[in-house]
This record gives sequence, structure tokens and C-alpha cells, in this order.
Amino acid sequence: MANRDEILANFQACSGIDDVGEAFMHLEAANWNLLEALQVVMPQEATPATPAPLPPLQPISQSEVISVDSSPEMLPPPIPPLPAAVPSTSAATLPSSSDTAAVMDVNIQVLCGGASEGSSFPLELPNSTSVSELRTMLHQLVGITPCNQILEGFKTPVEDSTVITHALLPESRTLTLNAQSSVSFGNYFDRVNGAHSDEYLLLIHDETNGKNYNLKFPGSRRIREIKGDIHDLTNIAVRNQQWTGWPPNTDEENATLNSSGISKQHHLTVRKLVRERTPRAQRKTLVDTEDDNASGEEFEDTPELLNDDDDFFGMMDVDVPSSKKPQTLIPADIEDEVMGVIHFSEEFRNRYGNCVPMFYQGSLEDALKESVQLPAKNRKLLAVYLHHDGSVLSNVFCSQALCQLSTVDYLSANFVVWGWDLTHEANKARLLNLVTTHFGSMASTTVRTFSVDKLPALLVITRTRGTIEVLSVIHGNAVLDEVMTALLHAMEMFEEQRVTEVQEEEAREAREAVKAEQDAAYLESLAADRAKQEEAIKQAVRASLETDLPDEPGPDCKEPVSTLRFRIPGGETFHRNFLANTTLQVLLNFLHVKGYPADEYKCLQSWPRRDVSSLDTSKTLMDYKLYPQETLNIEER
Repeated sequence: MANRDEILANFQACSGIDDVGEAFMHLEAANWNLLEALQVVMPQEATPATPAPLPPLQPISQSEVISVDSSPEMLPPPIPPLPAAVPSTSAATLPSSSDTAAVMDVNIQVLCGGASEGSSFPLELPNSTSVSELRTMLHQLVGITPCNQILEGFKTPVEDSTVITHALLPESRTLTLNAQSSVSFGNYFDRVNGAHSDEYLLLIHDETNGKNYNLKFPGSRRIREIKGDIHDLTNIAVRNQQWTGWPPNTDEENATLNSSGISKQHHLTVRKLVRERTPRAQRKTLVDTEDDNASGEEFEDTPELLNDDDDFFGMMDVDVPSSKKPQTLIPADIEDEVMGVIHFSEEFRNRYGNCVPMFYQGSLEDALKESVQLPAKNRKLLAVYLHHDGSVLSNVFCSQALCQLSTVDYLSANFVVWGWDLTHEANKARLLNLVTTHFGSMASTTVRTFSVDKLPALLVITRTRGTIEVLSVIHGNAVLDEVMTALLHAMEMFEEQRVTEVQEEEAREAREAVKAEQDAAYLESLAADRAKQEEAIKQAVRASLETDLPDEPGPDCKEPVSTLRFRIPGGETFHRNFLANTTLQVLLNFLHVKGYPADEYKCLQSWPRRDVSSLDTSKTLMDYKLYPQETLNIEER
């Protein structure tokens, strides 16, 4: 912790960046490598040709670096507006290589991103002023650090050590000042106009250490990343941080400052979560009885072990008596595969905090269906993490590589992660059966040969030409850079194969679409032909029945005549006369000719209520008392 404080202080002293948030961003990007961070903010072309040696840097205490009291006098002074004119006496207060009274009048035009903002001002320079001293003056006047200044307008190329003379200045005596396009903080116009629309100022009070921090972050910063930064400042582990001030129902794991709903300036409080510790007397009972003759003082906890900064018991998450052996990620007596996976995920989070991979909560078969067995367009890699508590590499690999933010984010975006614990032989045997079933015997043999000292392991599973196979294996002795390199390489190989399969799938889908259209057209044509054939058959039957129908009796007929009235669907009616001795079949044939066949329509008599079409067709209308007249209703079946 003290080492990072010293790096932060040295970085600010060398770069001239007073903003703690900006300094943190540069150091985080350079993985806290001071030289790399300085090379980013101080490019080679901006450095003097013969730089003067820097004075030795003294370590600065934590409170001197980032502690900001709430009193106004401790806050950094605001950036002044552009002056209308700078009197000659002001130059005496600025660094200069000479105190001569002779001066040069120049105009400074300030640009922002290459476009003029209409801001310029005159400046009086002593004759012996160097380019480096002019940069320092401009830094004090407009707030752009020397390393980020682009100073143009000289007749010939200049270096920081070049002394400015009349011969170097243009006829207009105007120099233009611009800022590096990569500068995200300290831009003059943003600071003057307060235009950091996507920047948040967090006023954080550390109750544990009694300190205040004023930190600036971009709106895209995640809350969990801010917690990591606070860990670097306060030495309070993320899992032991207790926050007050975040809006309710905020997802502190994935939410960004923009999505959290807080104001641009927000007050927060953080304290260290106090955990119950096992009484010292109870911890002494863990001493083996074989050492009864040893002095009790040998087992007394030294003050260093109980120091809060070491967070010894906090790291151990001691919530139960320490005499209890830590629980394995999957118990030996687990019977259900899904319950074992759920137990694995919960225990893994309890051990290593919230920044852990998102393990799939289901069986290995379901994980395959959600990853490599998806269509090529949506396919993902499957990462199978195998843990073993008997390996000395387990805790190191998990805390230093697998549970790092970069690894967690990359796995979440590109992989489905499934975990299993091999500590117990029964669980190892279950996994080998699953691997044999889903990956094949070769993959099972590979897993069986893993020794404990090679575990934990991360298996990257892919599917090529319909075959599921192990693409790569990352063993527990790999560091973070090696893990990320292996994952990136596996992803590149997977993407190459996936693009090829996507093209093949699209070609196959196009062929199947054409075939489906052809089949649909054929079936439609076949159905039309069949309909025409059926209609022709119906017409032939109707014509045959119409030919066999007896003539309707006329008004001069002497035989008994039955007059029947028919009401069809829709309310319309028609009627016909039949001889009373006409059979019921003739009546049904007449209705068939009219378009109401007996297999599709019912012929109902109102009283008594009955379906005439279901009666014996050999009897006559007289037999069914459909004489001398009757009304029949035609309805669809």
C-alpha cells in the first residue's frame, strides 16, 4: 500500500498532474509502472533534448497525496479565466533564465482540438525566455500541463531548451496553443466552462481511517472498479467495504456511475466491516495435544498478527470457530449434479468475494446446449474450471488470475463458465463419467492424467464440424498475463472456425429455403389438382343424381302430394312438391343436387325434433308424416 502511495506521489511530481482521479487513470492503465505512465503523459517529442536531472524524490505520506479536508483552503485553486492582458511585472514571478527588463510582445491564441475557440491574449516575455519556460507560464495561465501542450507558429522547429528570439517569431507575433487530442482531463475550456458532462466528483469519507477523498471518475466507471480503487487508497479489502450513500436497489457489481442515478457531485461514506473473531482462548485449543509441554506463550498472537491493516482474519472470513475445517466447494456426499454446481458457485463466492466468474447454474449437458451447441451465429466457448483444495496453487490461481476483473469480464462476455471440484474422489469419478459422455474418451483420459500439482485447470471446450473437443488447457501455475493470452488465443482460433461455419450454415439455410419453396409450390399445385379432381367427382355425382330425380308433380296431379319447404343457412328458403309415396332417399338426393349433401348437412324437422337425414331412407314421406306439407331446416354438421 505504501509503495503505491509513493508511486502516486512521484507520478504527480513528475507529470505536474494535480488531479488524483486523472493520475489514478494513467497509473491503472500502466499497471502502476511509473516509467510507462510517465511515457504516456510525457511523449518523447515533448521532452527537452538535454533534460536537467530531476532532484531526488522524497516519499510523501498518504495524507499528503490524496487526503482532502473539507475546509475550502485545502482545495486546489480554480483555474483562472484567460487574461485580457498580462502586465510585464507578472513575468518577474514566473520562472525565467534572466531578470533582464527587455521584453518581447507575443499573442497566444488558444485552440481546442484544432478548432479556434476565439480566445487569445497578449503576453510579454523576457528576451532570454526559453520554450520550456514559456510552457510553464502557459500552464499557470490556462491549466494545460507542459507535456500536453502543442505550441505552434515558430518559423523553424524548436526544442524546449531553445531560447525564443524575434527571428523565431512570425510577423504577426502570434503563437497557437493546442492540447493533445488524447488528453481527457485538464482541458482548458472544459475546466473554464465546467463542461465535464460525463465526469463525476465523488466526495468519499473514510470513517475507518478518518480521511476524506475527492476523486473524479468518468461516467462509464463501474462501481466495483471504484471499490478496487478505494482498496488501493485505504487498504480496506473490497469484500470488507461497507458503503453508505449509493442509491437503493443499485447493482453495485455491474452498475456504472451513469446508470446509478447519482448527481455529478455525490457524497459517500465507507467503513471497514467488522467481523467476529474467534476468542484467543478458543484458538489455543487447536494446538495438538502432543505439544502440551510447549510454552503457552508460543501460541500467543503477536500484535502484528492482530493488526487491522493486515486483515488476517478478514481474509480468512472467520465467521465460525477456526477449529472447523474449511468446507470443500462440493461435498463428498452430493447426489445431484445441479445441486453440486450450485453449491460450488456459492462456496466459491464465499471464499473469493464478489468479483468471481459467473458460473453456469445447471448441468454440464445444459451448459453445452447454451454454448458450443448453439448455432454458429450465437455460439460461445465453454470454459470448464476444475478445482482441487489439495493443490497449493488453488488459492493463488483463483485470487491472482481467475478472479481478477479483466479475466472475469472477458469470461462473462465470451464464455459460458462451468465449475466442478475434484477434491473428493467420488466427485472426480462423477466428472470423469460426464467428460466421457459429452467430450469423448480422449478428453476423459486427459483429465484423468491431471496431477494435483497441475490443478486447478481451466479447460476451453469448442465444437468443430459437429465434434466437441478440448481446444486448450490452462493450468494453475499460469499467471494473469498467461491466462489472458491463452484465452485470447483460444478466442481467435474459435472465431476463425466460427466464421467459416456461419458461412456454411447460411449457404445451407439458403439451399433449404429454396427447397422449402419448391416443396410448398409442389404441395400447393398438388392440392389444387386434388381439389379440382374432387370437385369434378362431386359434379359428376350431382349430375347423376339429378338425372335420377323424378319429375315434380304438377297442380293437376291426382295422387297425394307433399309440399316441403326448406330453410337453408342464412335464412333463405325454397320449396318443392313430392309425391307422398316418394322415398326419403329421393328427398336427400334432391338436397344433394342443390348443394347440401347428407354427409355435410343435417335436415332437421321441427316437430318432432329429429334429423331426417339419419332416418331409414327406404321409407316414404307419408311414413314419416311429411305430408301434406312440412318445413325442414338445413344446418351444417
